[in-house]
Amino acid sequence: MSTSKRIGSLPNRARPWPDTKSSEILGKNEKEEGYTLREENDILKVESHSLKELIDVYTCNACKVFTPAELEKLASVRQLQAQNLQLRHQYYDECNSTMAMGIPVQLIQDFLPPMQVPSFNQSNGGFLGESSMEPINPNFNSMNTVMNPQQDSETWSMMQTIGLAREEVVNLLNVNEPYWLKDMTDGRYNIHRDTYNAKFLNTSVRENRHQNGFHTRIESSKDEAILTMSASRVAEMLMDSKMRVDYIFPTIITEAFTIKEYGNQTSPRQVGSIKLVFEQMHLLTPFVTPRDYCFVRFCEKVTEGMWLIVEVSHDFNDSSLQLNSPSRAWRLPSGCLIKDVSHGVSQVTWVEHVEVEDNVPIHLLYKDVIFRGLAFSADRWVQTLSTSCHRMNCHDNILQNQFDSPLQKMGVLGAMTQEDRKCIMNITNKMRKRFCGNMNMIDNLEMVRLNDKSGLIVNVATSFWLDAPCQVVIDFLKNVNLRAQWDAVCNGGAAEEIVCIRFGDQLDNSISIIKPHIESTNNLLVIQETLVDPLGAVIAYAPIDREDFIEELYGSWSKPLLVSGFIISKDGNPECMRINHGGASTSRNVAPAFPNGSLITTAFQVMSYSKDINMEFMNIVTSIISTTVDRIKLAFNCPNPSV
Repeated sequence: MSTSKRIGSLPNRARPWPDTKSSEILGKNEKEEGYTLREENDILKVESHSLKELIDVYTCNACKVFTPAELEKLASVRQLQAQNLQLRHQYYDECNSTMAMGIPVQLIQDFLPPMQVPSFNQSNGGFLGESSMEPINPNFNSMNTVMNPQQDSETWSMMQTIGLAREEVVNLLNVNEPYWLKDMTDGRYNIHRDTYNAKFLNTSVRENRHQNGFHTRIESSKDEAILTMSASRVAEMLMDSKMRVDYIFPTIITEAFTIKEYGNQTSPRQVGSIKLVFEQMHLLTPFVTPRDYCFVRFCEKVTEGMWLIVEVSHDFNDSSLQLNSPSRAWRLPSGCLIKDVSHGVSQVTWVEHVEVEDNVPIHLLYKDVIFRGLAFSADRWVQTLSTSCHRMNCHDNILQNQFDSPLQKMGVLGAMTQEDRKCIMNITNKMRKRFCGNMNMIDNLEMVRLNDKSGLIVNVATSFWLDAPCQVVIDFLKNVNLRAQWDAVCNGGAAEEIVCIRFGDQLDNSISIIKPHIESTNNLLVIQETLVDPLGAVIAYAPIDREDFIEELYGSWSKPLLVSGFIISKDGNPECMRINHGGASTSRNVAPAFPNGSLITTAFQVMSYSKDINMEFMNIVTSIISTTVDRIKLAFNCPNPSV
């Protein structure tokens, strides 16, 4: 109306003229937004399709009885996945090297390793490894109610150590070169000491620490693996000391507990409390002293579906928190990053970095394994973690059709329910824990008094070198058709496997119930579990009567289960890694320099119903273990079958 009055026209003759320029801009923006939404929709479709394929690939078949064709397909898939991961790392390393020379590179995100922390800013030309995460807030909010000045100062110092350790771990997780170099002998990544020292040596993490001893050496490694479990659940388990020693790393950690928890916060994304923990790690042989660690551990939720765990040792003024052990180890900034890649599937990247001070000489048999850092390398940690995740999923998701195999239709145990199979897994878990715990022996012989009625349990163990590849030895000891060659329980007779539960990426990981065919008795069974990792394998077994097994199955058997078994590992000789770079091996002082040697520890538990141990009983125990060792050596044509 006002427009028609101003121009002197009738109201129905005046019309507002549209702003052509504004309309064009609005239309252009809407068009661009439409293109963007379509592109995002296409990307989401591709990601959805990839996730569906990933879920199909990682559907848990751990407990399934595979046909030969399925086994071949599974092996091919695993090989392709490993090759794909290797190619991604090669692409990532090449880009990093090129940019280090000042040449700009346009990164293709789809080609990057899946566990790469988002830390590269292409807009400013930053180098790989420059963290874009929120920086540590030094003004942490204390959640403790009262602290005296001494506690305040010490806690503040610990918070600084944690903050610096976090930044260091993020850098080590992000980048391969220049911090990491690949060992051409076995393909493992080790820290490049000169580059690392130039970057991190002068931080207070190094300044506030104990003095180096005469026998101090450093071990470092890095590896990653796929886990059949969500990242949040994995992170929760890794923060639990009891879970670590009982279920996740039973073949590595022999003792673990939380000393103290701190309510202080180092980062807004910190999850839970900061924990001061003790862990004892062992190579599971009486010939090697366990390592004792005391360090701080904390967890941070980096983004949705991504968790960071950092571990670092700290020098405390409180003498009660300082270790005094024969093999003291100092944890340099280490940790892991766990990231969800699909529903129920995650990937972990693990950094292991320690300083070890050996005050006790290392046995010649194990010098190569220890000095080359194979005993507690990152690949052992991630492979053991992967196997444990598979095992727990297998326990939680047992289905009837997953175990329908001819091996369970012998009629020996009758029809087994799902609950029975879970109970079997619980039994073997206790066996495995007890067997690994028994290896924490001061000498080759140890006696444990139970009570006045039960008498004594005698643990006896020994280690020896065998001229045979590690996998060949594992296959021999697992083969039920060859068991009579070494197992005194079989008394020279045949044996058969009546139950088999498989789990994990490695098909050798399994739980078995074996029935020896002995003329004098028809009730004897052997329960056995096999766990494989990059260093070798642990085989733990226990003979038990059928009636006692049924009672143990339902938790009503009060007698101790006597667990025996083997720990098989590579001998650490570089020639064993199939690449000969020359040089002498320290194990040659004990055994001939063959390229495929193995180290075997055999251990037995024997019950004595007498309160006192006499010489006759000791001779029997010694005869059992020496006879077993001689039989194994004889099976591999060892020229000198003696311990």
